[in-house]
Amino acid sequence: MSKTTWTWVRALLSAAALAWVLSRTPFRSVLEILQSCSVPLAVAGVALNVVTRLAAAERTQVMNRALGLLVTRAQTIATLFVSNFYALLSPGPWLSGVVTVYRYKSLGASFTGSISSLLASRAVEALAFLFWGAAFALCDAHLDRVAARSFAQYLFMIMSLAAVLAIAGWAWHHRRPEKEPLIMTKRMPRLAKLREMGAQLLRMGPAVTIRAAVPATIQLLMSGAGLVLLARAVGCDMAWTSGMWIAAVVYAVVLLPISIAGLGVRDVTLVKCFAMLGFAPRAAVAVSLLLLLDQLISAAIGAVLQLSTTLAPASASAIDAVRR
Repeated sequence: MSKTTWTWVRALLSAAALAWVLSRTPFRSVLEILQSCSVPLAVAGVALNVVTRLAAAERTQVMNRALGLLVTRAQTIATLFVSNFYALLSPGPWLSGVVTVYRYKSLGASFTGSISSLLASRAVEALAFLFWGAAFALCDAHLDRVAARSFAQYLFMIMSLAAVLAIAGWAWHHRRPEKEPLIMTKRMPRLAKLREMGAQLLRMGPAVTIRAAVPATIQLLMSGAGLVLLARAVGCDMAWTSGMWIAAVVYAVVLLPISIAGLGVRDVTLVKCFAMLGFAPRAAVAVSLLLLLDQLISAAIGAVLQLSTTLAPASASAIDAVRR
């Protein structure tokens, strides 16, 4: 399937999901909830979701330091917001990942190091969100459906098994004698780059993963707390444990490359999750719109940073030309 065709498929999936949501919840009722919502709670919830980007940047910075990339914390934060701007044009994290690697290379980082840092950071984020999301779902007394609890238990076991296998693989790799590269990797540069990236990731070990998992966990806690504040702003007395696992589920769904900037699929996910807790679909759609506002604010910050970095060299060149 071509890139253009897949883009149209994603757009159709987003449109279909939005149509299903609007068929369940008239948009007028959603606007009524938003007009009567608690403004302080809504502002606090949106702001908290924006601030989660700082925890995400710290997670990536842990990987940058471990791989020896000469990227400062401020540059990592700026890159993350800029990638959020480009993420509005792409499903999931794909275009934002390309932008991240490009910016790291412009700052002097290697191509393989940039990709290795990005992949490792995203992997730790995904594991942390799914692991803690399943744990909070198991502890949520408001989640009464047996099927939902069974799903959380299976997810918890899968994440635990993945962690055990990852640690075992790392230990095996460091105990086995170093072997010469395969002949094919010498003849095929792309395979050589993949092998180099794999070696870089394995060299980091579990200690770096644990250090990166700390800001990833903080990121989930802040996202969940922000979602709870937004839910309470629209009149849903949501428990903190519920907000945590819902934030993890929304993260996992939006990460999939099946929509445009998460539109539609985020709304459907929130409607389903809110229904498990006995909340009205219109409240879920209202919270989804507020989460979209958080996404737009982060993208706007990224657009300003991108524009400033683009205009700075041009301004410097113009000044030099005037001086000459």
